[in-house]
Formats: sequence, C-alpha cells, structure tokens
Amino acid sequence: MRKGQKSNPILKLVLMVAAAGLLFPRVAIAQTWNWTSEQVDVEGLSTSLATDPQGDLHLSYYVPTGGELRYGFRPATTSRWFKMAIDHNLGFMVTTITLDSASNPHICYTPQVTKYASWDGHKWHTQEVDPGLGRVGFYCSIQISSDGKPSISWYLESGTFLRYAVLQDEVWMATSVEGGGGPLPGKWNSMVLDAKGNPHIAYTWFPTGKLNYTSFNGQNWAITTLDSPTNSPGGERGMGVSMVLDPAGNPIIAYYDEESLKLARNVNGAWKTEVIDHLPPFGSNYSWKNFRSKLLFDKEGNLHIGFESLRGLQHAWWDGKQWHVQLILSSRGPTFFESSMAIDATDNIYMSYRDPQDGSLKLATGRPAATSTQQTIYSQENAAK
Repeated sequence: MRKGQKSNPILKLVLMVAAAGLLFPRVAIAQTWNWTSEQVDVEGLSTSLATDPQGDLHLSYYVPTGGELRYGFRPATTSRWFKMAIDHNLGFMVTTITLDSASNPHICYTPQVTKYASWDGHKWHTQEVDPGLGRVGFYCSIQISSDGKPSISWYLESGTFLRYAVLQDEVWMATSVEGGGGPLPGKWNSMVLDAKGNPHIAYTWFPTGKLNYTSFNGQNWAITTLDSPTNSPGGERGMGVSMVLDPAGNPIIAYYDEESLKLARNVNGAWKTEVIDHLPPFGSNYSWKNFRSKLLFDKEGNLHIGFESLRGLQHAWWDGKQWHVQLILSSRGPTFFESSMAIDATDNIYMSYRDPQDGSLKLATGRPAATSTQQTIYSQENAAK
C-alpha cells in the first residue's frame, strides 16, 4: 500500500479469505469415466466380456432365437464387431469367457449340462464336461492355468453340488466341492486360479443366504463362511458374486445382500467386510439372482466393480482413499442387465449389457477423464440420501 493511501477494510478481508483458501478453494482432482454406448447385436443375454493385452474385446452371450451360444470379437483398431454362433438349439444358459496366454477364448456355458467351447486359433471345439450326473443350471466359472489347462466350477442342480473340474491329458477330472441335499451350494460361484494353479471359489448357499469361500491346496478343500444373515442385517447374501486375487494371492470378493453391494477381503489372515453402496429395496417382485457384479483391478492396482441394481447399470471404483460410484444407465422398471465388465491396459472400461428398452446387446465404454470432486457423477454419499 502506498504511503498516505487509506486502508480498504473490505479489500483486506477479501485478501485474507483468499489466502486462507476459503474464497478460492483448491479443486481436488479425482478420476472419473465418460461413457458412450454402441450396439453389438439385436439380442443377447448372459453376457461375459474379456479384453486381451492388445485391447481387443472378446464377448460370449446367449441368443434366445435359435438357442445360440454366440461369440463376438472387436479389434482394438476398429469399432466393427465380428460375431459367430458356436452352438445351437440350446435352452436358457449362463456363459462365462476367459482368455489363455495366446489370447484365445475359452467359454463355459450351462444349457442344463456343463459345456466347454475353445478356439485353437483356427476353429472352435465344443464338448460336454462331466456328463451323466444330472441337470446343471445357473452359473459357471472358467479359468486357464499358466500351463494352458482349463478349470471350470459349476452348480449341479441334481444332487445340489458345487462341482469343479480340470482338463488333464484330454480328460476332465471332476470332483464335488460341497453339497448333497438340503441348501443349494454354488448357484452363484466365482473361481480364480492362484500362481500354483490351485483353485479358489467364492459361492453362495441358497436359500440359507451364506457366502462361502473355499480353496484347494493340492490335496484338500478348506471351506470358510464369510458372511451370513446371522452376522448382520441384510437378508440373504452372496448373490452376484465375483472374486479376484491381489498380488499377494489374497482373495477379494464382491457380492450382494438384499440391501447393498459388499466387499469381503482377507487382510493379514483375517476376513473383513464393507458396504460399497447401499441399494434401494427391490420389493417382493424382484430377485437378486439376475443382478451381477464384476470385480477387476486397473493398471494402478485399484479395484473396480461393475454391477446392477434397481437404480440401473453402475460402476464403482476405489481411488486409493475412498469408493466412488457412477450411474451409467438408469433402470427402466424391474430391469436386469445381464452385464459383464472388462478393463484394458489404458484403463478404458467396457460393460456389455442387455438394453432393457429393446432387448438388444450393447456395449458401454468408459474412458478415463480427470474431474473435480465436485463433479463426480454419482457418489456413495448421494446414494445414502
């Protein structure tokens, strides 16, 4: 201030407030994703999506017209989808896809039997897994070990068993993990393989509503109950389950109860659970059996969950400090999206889903974008309001 100039008390107050960061606060930068949508096929249910290291997309799904198992492929360099029917004249089923080290697709599917389809680089091969034991239904999981052996877990309705099989020397070696009358173990199941090729399976007991986890050490299965209605409110749980292993080999599991999307993880030998998002009540006319979640890591090692609720199709992610949730597509009535999710090497996120308006199969693509925390599309705090 110049000599002789009178002090301006309002200007002094403005400068003091600005210096304190109250008038012009620093805008914290958070990550979010901008979404676009495209059509893949005129119809499609029970989608499963994977991406390879080149950024190509691989998709398996069920088409009611003709009862077809279809495979879709979209190269990273084009927006065009190439589609083909692998199997025909099938009843309703669930499909799950995975890729081997050469990016060849492998699919398990459950048209009342457990079937396996694989691409060898030239043509598709299909076969039944563990035939003759009875009716199969609901979910299957598939993984390929580092030495190229496929493993599959599935639910055997006849006898109510959770089954597991590995293909060795062109023979499926199958065993029952848990079950045999009473409640139904494995209707929803998610299986991964560790660095030694040993399976880990997260699954639900229905209708008792327990979430169980089991792992095989080469000789025995060890089974643990992680969550149940006796532990906390929320009703049945374990539906829509999805599991990954962290870099240390510890399991992390996303799943539903009747009120929320939850996460269970093993930390220093102890299991901990947390609520990711509180969900609207679904009422007596809805069932969690068709709501799905998919849990994956991005390139920074942060978790992402693609999931569904009565709000619509959603994406949750951990930014290193807290969870955020985006609403990608609003629900249009009692909608099930039959969704799946994949993440590529540059953290583009892809979600396949059935469009509730016309039944077509679509793909939502989320591309990373920096935004202020004040511009988050949808937050967990908003969900609670």
